[in-house]
Amino acid sequence: MSTVPLHLPDIAQPDNLHLLRIPLKYLTHFPDNVREDYGITPAFCKSLLAKQQVVLTAIPIPDDYDRQEGEEEFLFWVIKGNRRLEAGRKLQLETMLCLVDLTMVGDRAGLFIDQLVENDGDFRVPLSAFEQAQALFQAHQAGASRTELRQRTGRTKQQITAGIKAGKLSEQTRRAAQAMEHAWTLDDVALLAEFDGDERALAKIQQRIDWGHPVAYAVESVRDELAEQAAQNRLIAELEQDGVRVTESRPPDALLLDSLARLVDGFDPDPARHASCAGHGAFFYSYNKTQPEYYCTTPAAHGYTPREPTPPTAAASASSGSAQPRGDEPSRKIVIEGRAAWPRAGTLRQQWLAEFFQRKNAPKPVLPFVTRMLLDMPGPVRDFLTAAHRSPLYTQFGGPADLDQALRGASSGQQAMMMLRLIAVAFEHQMTKAGQDCKNTWRPDKYSPCSRADAALWLRFLVDTLGPELGTRTLQPYQPAPIERALIDGTPYRGDAPADQTDIAGEEPTEPAPEPDEAAIIEHGSAPVEASEPAPSTDDEPILPHDPAPASSARQDLAEVTSLTETAVPGDLGDAQAA
Repeated sequence: MSTVPLHLPDIAQPDNLHLLRIPLKYLTHFPDNVREDYGITPAFCKSLLAKQQVVLTAIPIPDDYDRQEGEEEFLFWVIKGNRRLEAGRKLQLETMLCLVDLTMVGDRAGLFIDQLVENDGDFRVPLSAFEQAQALFQAHQAGASRTELRQRTGRTKQQITAGIKAGKLSEQTRRAAQAMEHAWTLDDVALLAEFDGDERALAKIQQRIDWGHPVAYAVESVRDELAEQAAQNRLIAELEQDGVRVTESRPPDALLLDSLARLVDGFDPDPARHASCAGHGAFFYSYNKTQPEYYCTTPAAHGYTPREPTPPTAAASASSGSAQPRGDEPSRKIVIEGRAAWPRAGTLRQQWLAEFFQRKNAPKPVLPFVTRMLLDMPGPVRDFLTAAHRSPLYTQFGGPADLDQALRGASSGQQAMMMLRLIAVAFEHQMTKAGQDCKNTWRPDKYSPCSRADAALWLRFLVDTLGPELGTRTLQPYQPAPIERALIDGTPYRGDAPADQTDIAGEEPTEPAPEPDEAAIIEHGSAPVEASEPAPSTDDEPILPHDPAPASSARQDLAEVTSLTETAVPGDLGDAQAA
């Protein structure tokens, strides 16, 4: 260890500054300190308990100061570091390191100016998330354990892990992320680690952030998209290896094999049986990249002969006017996109809830919401509450295995969190885990174990009611995905990309309507059959534009919960019911 040569002529030790370790019994706050709220948090106390990072600045109490009762033993006023002093008292520390500044004795105006300058946000610029990550990573590289970092910084285990992970990012990735219009957190930055150096993936993430997506959802979307693209590449390679021609879109003269099966008696649409046909090929819809669509460009070889087009009759015109219009692909696209977006959002939401339930205290809105749910019993609570403790989600959300042990000594706030955990499991199970129909939760026109209105009720609580009550130090408020925001707002889900960004997002045009000869009338016995593309399945029905009644009901429920939040005070369940 090097030592400072204090004997050098240009280094001097001032006579009016003294570094001392002073017992707390001799320290008190400067009586004219303007700070009204010291803002002492558990994380701040944990950091101070591990090590005092910054010294207090103190001055001797003047001899002529009129001491009040209980102040007889105090010798020093703390003029800088009053938050640390208050936390030290709360922790019952014996001593604290202080710089006794005799230059400030008698400078009453200077004491007030120092308070302003010391705490002015313009003069104290916090480290960015990228700078915090670098500090944590370098400290870890220098030998600090994760436990030591957690204790000395007051951060959670997850934040330390995220910080170290984020600190490993290359400068190229850091610069790319810093150029994005986003207020980054350590958790956000850490999510970029798997795409470090991948400019294409980072560009996709930036695009989604520009659309207003939460970083976690943007990253998960890109992760899914890359996995889907990799799966499609494997499928294309397998198809080409089997001798199947793969094109970017359906050729204009091609008919889908399913269409040929309806048009030609005895035709088998199994692609394997069609492999030797010279016109055999496949393509993928842009919104369903893992499901090849097989076609034939030589349908005449299989007995299909289009009729000569004839002028439309009045009856035909009337019939065509009442028929279902072509171009159902956009609605099918939204359905397919929603099927992927809903479980993706559920996974991220449940990860957030698992972190939220690590809290030891309940935010103010929790108890009124729990009370309302137990009184109203919405569908998910009614159907699954009694089985919630057996769900894997209960364990994921930190549910205690021994409830009796957990209840011993639990505060009313902790008990409220236990009840909210069960309610959260009930909602999340019915929204994402109860069965295949959970994929329809976001759709107003389909059955699901959790109704769209009940799902909106739960999401509004997380985002609109609970979110504003959460600080950002240990846990960011939950940021909804676009499909969740649609439920919260009571509007139809129209896809992740904004309407004016669809082309920029790389979406291909929908498939063109079939050629005129594809709609020819083919005789099968005495019954005419219209040739057309396969009708969409019932799951591919267009989405209804509105769902007014359930949304209105859910908003009314939330209004009542908000009213309870304003009137209820922490206490037992009976107090909340009385409120």
